[in-house]
Amino acid sequence: MELDKDDLQRGLKYIVGTWQVDFLVNAFSNDLAHIPATEWKSEDGTDFTAINFEFFEDHTMVMKDTSKGKEVQGTWEQTGWSDFHYTLNDFIDIPDSTFKQNAEKLSMQDGNLVFSIGFIAVSMKKIAEGTITKEPDIGDIEMTDAEHEMLEITGRYRTVRAFGFVDGKMDLFTKEEVKAENDKKLAAGEIDEHEAQQAMMAFETVAEIGDDHKISYWTKVPEGTSEETIKEAIEAGEIEEYRDGMFCSKKQPWKYVKGKYYYDTGEHVELFGEVQSPWAEITYDEDGLLILMGGMCRMKKEE
Repeated sequence: MELDKDDLQRGLKYIVGTWQVDFLVNAFSNDLAHIPATEWKSEDGTDFTAINFEFFEDHTMVMKDTSKGKEVQGTWEQTGWSDFHYTLNDFIDIPDSTFKQNAEKLSMQDGNLVFSIGFIAVSMKKIAEGTITKEPDIGDIEMTDAEHEMLEITGRYRTVRAFGFVDGKMDLFTKEEVKAENDKKLAAGEIDEHEAQQAMMAFETVAEIGDDHKISYWTKVPEGTSEETIKEAIEAGEIEEYRDGMFCSKKQPWKYVKGKYYYDTGEHVELFGEVQSPWAEITYDEDGLLILMGGMCRMKKEE
């Protein structure tokens, strides 16, 4: 399984910290009852809560037997969306075998980490969070003087493909394809003129990427819109500017850092309860068209 950056970050946040044996399950029992770790004791009276695992962000770890003060160092890696593997430098009293291999595998289950020792499943609960160094957000990184001069991306870009419905399919279509679909639906009485205009709005949009490090989105003012209406919209903050029959609906900061172009989408996104950066990389598709507006359109730079 190929893990992406988000998978690995989520796994890191999940595992880093200290884990203690919580309960055990005997696979041969009739009811698969959870046996509290405090009730499963060795001959010297030590229970399983003495076993702790501590995982660190640099992919090292330590297994501790707190009753004897013994520690064994090791490493860990994420092997799947909810699976991990750890390797101890000196595995305690278990020779190389399938038995050992299964004991080295960890799986997320109901918020715990689970491994097996033979027919016994050992479930650990997290008792302390570890330290994870947070990378600076793109928005917090200041451009250097040299990065300020990276202006190759500046210019006017016009939408040449946009998401729409054509022949019952939602995909990226050209202006001609969307217009043909509109004409067909208008003739059949399935949409009215207003809906047809709305479907074509994306193709009336121009993105200006300026050397002031702002992306301005300009859209053609709908026919019949009065000057008074435009003035009221500007005063209400609904539009940024108006000129030459077009209005600026919004402006987004952009920057060049770490060898790439980024723009502030202004979106609030959470992944597994963690707020994600609103800054997205500005990329191009296989045809060299600029991808903006959350991927909803493809834009070509005007000559």
